[in-house]
Amino acid sequence: MSRDSPEGWEEVYSGSCLEADVLEAVLEANGLKPVNRQLEARDVLPTVGFDECRIYVPVSEAENARELVSRHRSS
Repeated sequence: MSRDSPEGWEEVYSGSCLEADVLEAVLEANGLKPVNRQLEARDVLPTVGFDECRIYVPVSEAENARELVSRHRSS
């Protein structure tokens, strides 16, 4: 999903930090090991603040994680 994913990890979500917190809990409750990264303004523009988070999971968990994220977003 993102070229910024750490090696061995895949991005399964990019968006609001509030939703990322909820999704992180959903993924953990389903036995996955997500990592939530909040982007800082300096990551994009040094003078702009925003609410942007990304969730990464190990590559082996990516398919399952994407399914859970999709299910959450459609509910």
